[in-house]
Amino acid sequence: MPSSPQNPNPSPSRTSKRPAPRGTAAYPRKRAVTACQVCRARRTKCDNLKPSCSFCLKVGAKCVQSPVDFSSYDPASLRILERLDEIEQHILRSQHGATDFPPKSPQSVRPNVPVTSKIETVDPPRVLVQPLENILEWQSLRLDPAITEMQEQLSQAWSDTANHPVVDLNAQFTGSAVDRFFTHVHVKNPILNERETRRLITRISMHGIDWSPDSCLGLLVCALGTLATPFGEDQCQTHPGTEVYRTARSLYAAAQKRVGSVLCSGGLREAQCLFLSGVYMMSIFQREHAWRYFLQALACCQQFSFLRTGQRSGVTPQSNRIAEQAIYWSAWKSEREIRLDLQAPDFSLSQTELAIYPSFFPTPPESHEVIPASNPTATAIDGIAERERLAWYFYLSEISLRRLHFRIASSMLHTPVPSESDILEELAKATEEHEEQAQEWVTALPAILSLQAPPENDDISRFILRGHLLNLYEMMYWPFVDAAINRAGTQHTPEWSPLVCSLFQKGLHRHVERTYVNQPGFYHRHHGTVCLIRSCNRSALILLAAASVVQSSFEEGLPSPFIMPENWKHAVALALDLNRFWEGESADCRSMRPILELLWARVQFLDDV
Repeated sequence: MPSSPQNPNPSPSRTSKRPAPRGTAAYPRKRAVTACQVCRARRTKCDNLKPSCSFCLKVGAKCVQSPVDFSSYDPASLRILERLDEIEQHILRSQHGATDFPPKSPQSVRPNVPVTSKIETVDPPRVLVQPLENILEWQSLRLDPAITEMQEQLSQAWSDTANHPVVDLNAQFTGSAVDRFFTHVHVKNPILNERETRRLITRISMHGIDWSPDSCLGLLVCALGTLATPFGEDQCQTHPGTEVYRTARSLYAAAQKRVGSVLCSGGLREAQCLFLSGVYMMSIFQREHAWRYFLQALACCQQFSFLRTGQRSGVTPQSNRIAEQAIYWSAWKSEREIRLDLQAPDFSLSQTELAIYPSFFPTPPESHEVIPASNPTATAIDGIAERERLAWYFYLSEISLRRLHFRIASSMLHTPVPSESDILEELAKATEEHEEQAQEWVTALPAILSLQAPPENDDISRFILRGHLLNLYEMMYWPFVDAAINRAGTQHTPEWSPLVCSLFQKGLHRHVERTYVNQPGFYHRHHGTVCLIRSCNRSALILLAAASVVQSSFEEGLPSPFIMPENWKHAVALALDLNRFWEGESADCRSMRPILELLWARVQFLDDV
């Protein structure tokens, strides 16, 4: 220990020691972490390659090979890291002419913005998948504009203003509702701590509901749990007019009366309640209302410390930080998915924004201590742990696929095209690499989520992942499908290479495949049913548009420009059945069914060619 000021000359008998480094008094030493954050979250071995390990490189994740928590660093070290980031940002702005960005801290998690724009010749509507409303305007469909005006209107179930019955929140009812919520709803977006939520619901059933944010959350959990059913089960029991539907609606209405107290409270609970309100709205086919809730939930997340430049995550407890990251990702992906299809005038996305994503993976909760089997609560705890494990495997797998989706979209949008080349030929050259990346993602899935088995054997997690994978393939082949349908038979039709033609045929096949893969979930009500219906309707329109082009060629005595895929008629018929089932609740289905029937009547006698 250094000598005191009162005794500057230590005794010769005392052993001289070298003064301790200045930093050791400021922060404790920690053992170095060997695996990167993503591999630690997946509990897999990390090869620690620099600057990115092999797995992160494949899925497009930001490979962080240092501890997340910077609270153990002394102030001087933190300031040095900040200055290095400022210098890095200054260099990037100088090299790429980017707009001004605020300096990033080591904890910054701003979206990754591509900076590899070479030639601005790529037209996003011709490269990226288009909404239904845009496809209905294609000339190949020859639809009357008056027919294609899909007026969004409230369904009878939603516009009903009748008083809702009071629900008895007894222990038996709430216990059953919470079980269904965590088994069938929460597994898709694990934003809550199951143990804490169950305790919260127990307090409500014992002491009654009040006007607190906790009561609002509890009512939303019960509403979603009441409406939830196992994957593949008959959905007739949850249709409007049934006791189950009325009970869920009553619980949701009670929760909305308490939203005011939630908005005043702010923070994590506010974001959770707004997000779950959006999930309920999606479950009853109110897409616009759901988007508003997701947008507000995402806005609430902006105050979280891990998103704010200059604030350290060490200020927030680990459990809260896990919950904050989870709700942020869930709100972000849900809001973005709807906004891309909604075409809200004041919320359109630029070409750059179409291909950005948050630059981090949410942190999964730590493993819990194993409880002896003799303990009466061991079985319940094991069930919670198993659900949590499956939910987070699915959650991280879905996020990694979405990141891959946005990376490929960015690559397609920033494809350099020489003036003498066709954009399709340049995109075709990169498609093989994109297909390999998709297959690598499939191979890297954990065994519990493997997609190697047939689609009819899928549980809800595999079903959703397989559907998202088809969305990725649809995007890869979209430019070729769009060009073949909309440019076939015109005077500007170029002679495409065999590679481009084969990719178009692949694209048509994927649209048939989508209806078969999604068929097991046609009648399952959940957060993503609206998106499933719209994607299947989009595939049906593509197949009908292609069939219309082929039929027009035959009528004009011209050879068929392409071959219709096998089973395309059955795929269209399945989409029609899907719309008939949900048209009592969904305005989209009510609008699309007669349009599909009209187009189907024109081409149903077309031979498979």
